[in-house]
Amino acid sequence: MALPPERVVQEIGKSLARPRLGKDALVKLLKDAEVALSKLNQSSSLQISLGPLTNSLSHINLLQHKDKEVKLLVAVCLSEIMRILAPDAPFTDEIFKHVFRLIIDTFVDLVDTTSPYFTRRTKILESVAALKCCVIMLDIDCEDLVLDMFKVIFSVIRHGHQRSLFQAMLSIMTLLIEEKVTQPLLEIILQQLVKAEKGASFWLAVSLIQKCAGKLEPSICSFLTSCNFDNDTCEIILEIFQCAPQILTSIIPNLTQELLTEQVDIRLRAVRLVGNLLAKSELRFGEKYYAVFVEFLNRFSDKSTEVRIATIECARECYMAHPFGKEAHDILSVLEGRLLDFDDKVRLAAVFAVCYLAKSNLTCFPSEIVLQTVERLRDKKVSVRKKVLDELLVLYHAYCNKCSEGLFALNDHYEQIPCKILGFCFEKDCKEFSQHNLEQILADGMFPASLSVKERIKHWIAFFSMLKSPHRKALKSILHKKWRFQMDLKEYLSLRDKEKEITSEDARNRILLLHMKMSSSFFDPSKAVECFQKLHQMKDNNIFKILLALADEYASPSAIHSFHVSLLKKIGDRHPYCDFFSTLSRKCSYSIFTAEHVHCILEAVISEKDSQSKVMNASLDLLIVILSIFPMLVRGAEECLLKLFSMDTAMNNEKALQILSTAGQHISVELRDIYPFLEHKCLEGTRNESKLAVSAMSSLNCSTNDCTFATLCKKVVDYLHNENHVPTLLQTLGCISQYSPSSYELYKKEIKHFVVQELLCSKDYMSDSEQTFSIDNTMCSSSCKLKIYALKSLVRSFLPHQPLKLQHEVNEFFSILSDVILEDGIISNNGISQNDMVHLRLAAAKCALRLATRWDFHIPPKLFQLVIMSARDPSFTLRKSLIYKIHKLLKEQAIPDRYACAFALASMDCVGELRDDSMKFLDEFLKMRNRQINIKIDNMAQKRDAIANTKHPGYVVVFLIHLLAHDKKFPPDNCQDYEAYAEFLSPLVIMLRALVNLGHKQNDVSQITSYMLGIFSAIQKADDAVDAICTHKLHVLSKIGSLAIKHLTMPCKISLDASHLVLLPSSYFKVCQDANDQGRSTSTDKLLEGGFVRQILSIFESYVSQPTGAESKQSIKLNDSRSWDVINDISNIANLDGHVDPSLGKSKMKNNLRKGLQKVCLDSSLTSAQFSPDEINLERGTAEDEVREELVSSSDSVSILPVVTISGVSKKPLASKELMTSASGNVVTSNGFTNRPNGISKPISKCHLDIEVTTGGGDVDLFHFQDKNWEAINKVPILDKSRCNLQPTYRLDSSSGDNEVIAIDGDESDNIIADRCNDITGTLKENALSSSVAAGKGNNKRSRPNALESSSNCEDRVMTRSRRIQQRRK
Repeated sequence: MALPPERVVQEIGKSLARPRLGKDALVKLLKDAEVALSKLNQSSSLQISLGPLTNSLSHINLLQHKDKEVKLLVAVCLSEIMRILAPDAPFTDEIFKHVFRLIIDTFVDLVDTTSPYFTRRTKILESVAALKCCVIMLDIDCEDLVLDMFKVIFSVIRHGHQRSLFQAMLSIMTLLIEEKVTQPLLEIILQQLVKAEKGASFWLAVSLIQKCAGKLEPSICSFLTSCNFDNDTCEIILEIFQCAPQILTSIIPNLTQELLTEQVDIRLRAVRLVGNLLAKSELRFGEKYYAVFVEFLNRFSDKSTEVRIATIECARECYMAHPFGKEAHDILSVLEGRLLDFDDKVRLAAVFAVCYLAKSNLTCFPSEIVLQTVERLRDKKVSVRKKVLDELLVLYHAYCNKCSEGLFALNDHYEQIPCKILGFCFEKDCKEFSQHNLEQILADGMFPASLSVKERIKHWIAFFSMLKSPHRKALKSILHKKWRFQMDLKEYLSLRDKEKEITSEDARNRILLLHMKMSSSFFDPSKAVECFQKLHQMKDNNIFKILLALADEYASPSAIHSFHVSLLKKIGDRHPYCDFFSTLSRKCSYSIFTAEHVHCILEAVISEKDSQSKVMNASLDLLIVILSIFPMLVRGAEECLLKLFSMDTAMNNEKALQILSTAGQHISVELRDIYPFLEHKCLEGTRNESKLAVSAMSSLNCSTNDCTFATLCKKVVDYLHNENHVPTLLQTLGCISQYSPSSYELYKKEIKHFVVQELLCSKDYMSDSEQTFSIDNTMCSSSCKLKIYALKSLVRSFLPHQPLKLQHEVNEFFSILSDVILEDGIISNNGISQNDMVHLRLAAAKCALRLATRWDFHIPPKLFQLVIMSARDPSFTLRKSLIYKIHKLLKEQAIPDRYACAFALASMDCVGELRDDSMKFLDEFLKMRNRQINIKIDNMAQKRDAIANTKHPGYVVVFLIHLLAHDKKFPPDNCQDYEAYAEFLSPLVIMLRALVNLGHKQNDVSQITSYMLGIFSAIQKADDAVDAICTHKLHVLSKIGSLAIKHLTMPCKISLDASHLVLLPSSYFKVCQDANDQGRSTSTDKLLEGGFVRQILSIFESYVSQPTGAESKQSIKLNDSRSWDVINDISNIANLDGHVDPSLGKSKMKNNLRKGLQKVCLDSSLTSAQFSPDEINLERGTAEDEVREELVSSSDSVSILPVVTISGVSKKPLASKELMTSASGNVVTSNGFTNRPNGISKPISKCHLDIEVTTGGGDVDLFHFQDKNWEAINKVPILDKSRCNLQPTYRLDSSSGDNEVIAIDGDESDNIIADRCNDITGTLKENALSSSVAAGKGNNKRSRPNALESSSNCEDRVMTRSRRIQQRRK
């Protein structure tokens, strides 16, 4: 019969008390005890029965047994005894210490879940948790055991443990914490939160904190307050905030102090902590702790770059956590501000954050911030622009993919990305943003590779609608360079095929030249040339066939990709020039636009219903840009084009006509299919539509001899008399005259009669379709508008696309233009209002400028003068429009340089805006022209002949002096009005000042001065060919110019080794009829002997030092006193009286001067400034000279007063203009002889204005037209050491009267010239000039039979001048 469990337990207790039991016996007994104990229920009455076993197990030998199995069985039995006898304590305090130590030791092996004893260990743990006996450790002061238990539990817990085991551990630890929380115990718990690996111990600690939050809060708060604010502390705060945020209610507000501390590392940790708190709470933290959130936002503008970057990184995570609400909006606002941070690293971090957020959620993220990010493509740092470009391209790819999937609509802000990328075309400081790389971006990087052509076109149209004019020009420039490269490649491949047949040196040179031209399209041109040479040496013809196939305009995108892969496969990845061939393949193919792109654009246009919609206009504009470079791409789209022109939308959009005009010759569309549409536009459309319609007819294979134009011309002429759509009909006739002059010739008389008699001479001709006409917000009548259109139509008839002999007719038209500008002749007595006359004068002047592009050599000096003097027209509208038109034409090199005289005249305009622009245009023109002439001189260092001299920017002065000499405002003889001369001569002074400022070095100034003195010397030896009465004025102005240029260059040494031959146009100047006139004494010479200059300076000085009355409200701004010095001496030499009128008196002269100066706008900052000759600074280039006048007289005339300013330097060169061929066949050589050309070879350079040719003897000859001859008179050098004032007097006092002034015209140095006369005469006999007005030293190699006579006359003049000066000095 089996014993009861109580009896078994007693017997086992007795057996265990026996000494020296072996392990096996112990194990057997303990297992039997475990079984027996497990059968007993909890009862305190069993204490006696369990006494022997309890005593035996409490023996130290068992409690500290070395065998793990024995210890485990002992622990199991002890835990069972405590269960049975609970709540009574079965052991003493000392035994309990050993018991708990034994239990804790058994917990250590809980980590081994595969152990056969794992169940027993789990049983012990669950028993301890259930009995809550662990609190006994606190009762018996065993806190060290508590710490050990926590450490063991945290170390053994694993994710693989049963949930019951996890709960048992949590129960034990919770029970202990609820009893007592010590600092070491808290540290053990918190250590689990900062572990790198968030394992089961971390989650046990989190659960423990959550369960014991109330008990732990004081201890945790105390701990966090006392500890250092390091990374572990931040991690603890973050984890506690997530599991028990109520604990940190008193801690988090203190983070404001950490955000404001001076220590950067602490602020950095605080920023990251707050950012994480915001992200983990989905921004609810910002609402609850608003003060901390505000200070966190302030850290976006922290003085530390590292802190600002960390804040931006946190902002990204915060917004991703919750992209809605006020807090998210505030974060994005401060993030947007960092896009403009002064530190490039911060700006980049902001760009990365915005792009990341936008890619993550395109639908929710504000696209306005993306637009601000796109602006970083213009960042001042190149490195920033590069990285921004890469990020934005990735974002744009994501945007395109979303759009193609239908998940996102087209957005203008995202489409700004390619718009701004095109702006890189203007980069100058970084090669990575050159057009070469932009082409690659447009071809391969702009869109995802998987995006279809149709989807790409949608985006092209979307962002092209937002492109501004510079960006469209950039795109057009990229496409044009690509087209140029393709043409060069095709030419090279053609030459290579014929290389075996053509073995000449020219062919080889041509191939080398093509290699160099194509290499300029590569990032490294020098390396590209080498690669092209290697390509030329290759024997595999398949490579060249692939290149030719790539350049085929009809290749589809898939075919292009296939050819590209085939080429690289043939070359091989390991080939040293593999990258070159990859780039070459992309450049020679239609990688940006193909015929498929054009077809898709046409489909987009056809699908659009509104003719004026944004999509319609952008599509047509894009198509125009593509077809203007690659018109052949439209071939094959004839059906779409015909459908387009059959739609009402195309009928109302003239851009469709422009497409037809551009690509008409490349499509197989019969003119008759769309002729009714085009004819309708010619008869009843707008003026621009009629122009495009005529152009379209011509492009659709309609020859100039075709009857189509004749029929159209007849119908247009018939429609003229109906008085309907007259402006359109005039435009049509003008365009027909350009495309088919023969058709226009049939009805020319009838057209001319209608235009002149019915329109120009008519007083009240009206058209029912006319409306008012606006120019710069000023209106003109319908009748005036018709007259303007009539002039424009006639101008077109003289500018046919094929040159014709129309000299007689154009001369008649010049007379009409002169009458309009003068309001005389056919335009007089027509009752035209003053406002209409302004528009007519402007139209006539612009017509003359347009004719100057081809007929300038026929324009008479009178008309030229009228056009230029229009810069002083009473109407500001006319002056401004004319100046801007001249600037545009000069910039395009469409008209000769002499029209730049208008800038000098307008540089004293009463309106500040026009005055400043005129000076800017003048400086820009002169500097660009000077740059070009310097380049030519560098290329032809030995070629310093008359042809090159006429290309000098200073040659404009020749025409300016002639204009001023014929100006009706030229001061009369005996004029002593300082203001009158200052006002009249300001254009010349300003022009000379601008020319002097062209020289950045002393040698440059010396050369300019030498050249200008040569011009003035030549003019003094010439007569006026237009009006002989003005000859004397020419001479006076040239002397004034000589004096002015010397004063402007006083500190500079003039080059003495340079000699020039200056030619003057025979239309304006002629050979002096009486050489002895040069020696006559004039009133000017008498004036030079007087002290007028000194008196003017004295009056001016006293006036400035003692301002009174109205003058005290004004002041004079003189940054550079040389301007006043020049004006004073100009007034001296230009006054035609021999002395100062003694009756005038010093007081009266002062008053007159004051009255003149009252009209000048003066700088109030210099009211009390005093100027004296001693204080005048004559150093060159110290400051700008500026005297401004803003007052307009009541008589509606332009008040002209001296204004001298200096604009910025423009580096853009202008093309040169060569000299002209004469209709009579005469030739004027550069050494002055007139002869007929013999053995003329091909021209060195060609231009519609001038032609420079080389004769068989190697001399350079000048061909001229009948009204543009060039004559020369002598070859005396412009400057000689004996004639140059090397040390000018800086002060005008009583001892400098004659010496200073005579040095300009004829000083003591002429005596030296007389002594050297024989030497000069010998040179003159070899190089004398027979019939042109010039000064300078010519080419000694040339001589002519009639040279002796001319040289003798010259010798007589030199001797006469020498004797005259000697007599004067006596």
